[in-house]
Amino acid sequence: MDACGPRNECGMRASSLTFVGVHHVGLPVTDIERSRTWYETVLGFRSVLDEETEDGIATVTLEHPSSGIILCLFVAPPQAQAMADFNPVSLSVASASELNRWEDHLSGLGIEHSAPRNAYLGWVMDVIDPDGKRIQLHTRERISADVS
Repeated sequence: MDACGPRNECGMRASSLTFVGVHHVGLPVTDIERSRTWYETVLGFRSVLDEETEDGIATVTLEHPSSGIILCLFVAPPQAQAMADFNPVSLSVASASELNRWEDHLSGLGIEHSAPRNAYLGWVMDVIDPDGKRIQLHTRERISADVS
């Protein structure tokens, strides 16, 4: 039950409120430095903020320079291990040809990834991060009904 009651007595419907985008995506990791290096080297993100505690770095905020996408990596080994083989985020690429460029880049680095495949509303490729999470690269390009 929400604060407005079952009949939305506050007078406002959630459908009348808006979002302007996603602010950031939080990802649990087992080793913050290993994951920072991976997201910077493999996906091109740049560190913009570290949050430290007396035990060391607890959170790393990364931003992608061309898209402005923000990822927050936080130390949480049990959660990171539980998310292995799970797809928490799909990053959008412009086209199938751009996805092929990503495939070449990943292969050149020796990074584990799937082959591009036909998926819902476009082409997709899974990239496996250091904790086993499947980060998807997904095209915005629609696939023709003639493609199998």
